[in-house]
Amino acid sequence: MKKDRAPDLTDARIAIVVETLDAWKGKLTWDLLIDAVEAATGHRYSRFTFAEYPQIANAFSLKKESLRGTLPRTRGEPRDERVRAAIAQADRYKSKVERLEAENQLLLEQFVTWATNAERKGVTMDMLNAPLPKPERERTKGTK
Repeated sequence: MKKDRAPDLTDARIAIVVETLDAWKGKLTWDLLIDAVEAATGHRYSRFTFAEYPQIANAFSLKKESLRGTLPRTRGEPRDERVRAAIAQADRYKSKVERLEAENQLLLEQFVTWATNAERKGVTMDMLNAPLPKPERERTKGTK
């Protein structure tokens, strides 16, 4: 019997994977991530599928690097559930900020590459910054 293929990774599913990584605690491997995403979505993806998407691959690498430098907590966890929840939320936000800053840096590097290549081809910054044409909304199929 042929195994069903997981549906394509949409922006929403990619967001679930990245948010799972943002909240990740403890050992991180591709297999553990795949298991966690399957539990969250009901679909099992492969490591190779995840690695094809730069946003997932970068988030995985960043989380892996950040986990390498951490040691287990030596103090006990707070008893108050609200405090534990607030700490967990702060940790998720911190991970998300680190990931977004790294993604922003990659986008800035891409922009510099594009701008340099455009300049080499004679495209000026004024040309690149020109506003986009407005869509013709009044036009219908019958009239031109």
